[in-house]
Amino acid sequence: MKRTSHSANALEMRFCVHSVSGTSSMTTTELEIISPSMRFRVSIEFNEKAPPSDKKYTGPQDAKELMKALDADYNKGHAKTEVRLSRKGNGTETESYSSNLTISEIDARYPRAEWLQLLLDRGIIIGTLYEYVSNLSQRHALALLEDNPNLWQSGVLDIPPTDDWETYKAAYINMLVDIEGTKAEIEGTKVEIERTIERSKEQVERAKVQIEYSKKNFEHARKQIVSAQAALEHLKEPMPPN
Repeated sequence: MKRTSHSANALEMRFCVHSVSGTSSMTTTELEIISPSMRFRVSIEFNEKAPPSDKKYTGPQDAKELMKALDADYNKGHAKTEVRLSRKGNGTETESYSSNLTISEIDARYPRAEWLQLLLDRGIIIGTLYEYVSNLSQRHALALLEDNPNLWQSGVLDIPPTDDWETYKAAYINMLVDIEGTKAEIEGTKVEIERTIERSKEQVERAKVQIEYSKKNFEHARKQIVSAQAALEHLKEPMPPN
């Protein structure tokens, strides 16, 4: 699971991938945004034969190139995407919203190439099929919000209330960019920590070798001392009479 914080108002984003057993093997990727008064979940089901976290992408950060490399796997593996937002008051759920638009419906509203290029132009980097899936799924989240104006007019997701959808949409995309940037920083820190651990392990191994070398030198010196003491004792013995 990956976690990162969006703002000082206790918004928390969680990512997790788990398998779902049943008549068919599926992998569910869930993205949740949580605050004390709200839970916003995007759930993506994938056929387990084409899990969304396996394939790496090292090509240009360009929508057409990404689609050329990853779209076939996405189309083959994707089963469905569901979005649900629930709001709470005094610890109990007071209202909920859900959406399960099909891929063709969401592509018609937010074309893939345009959406991907919009995110890439804002600095988001996509390096795996999982990240490709996750970023495309944000269109489903955006559609739910667009279809429920009372949500963005009330300032849900720590985004200032507004009566203008384009303003809210831009702020939502800014939030995604901020979160992806934080994720990148966390991953970078994780890599550096792993490198430090590896360097420490190497230093420990070198120290072990040095200790063994020192032990051998000590043992050799001890034997030399014993030999020298024996020779000295021999010299101290009285000489036999002529």
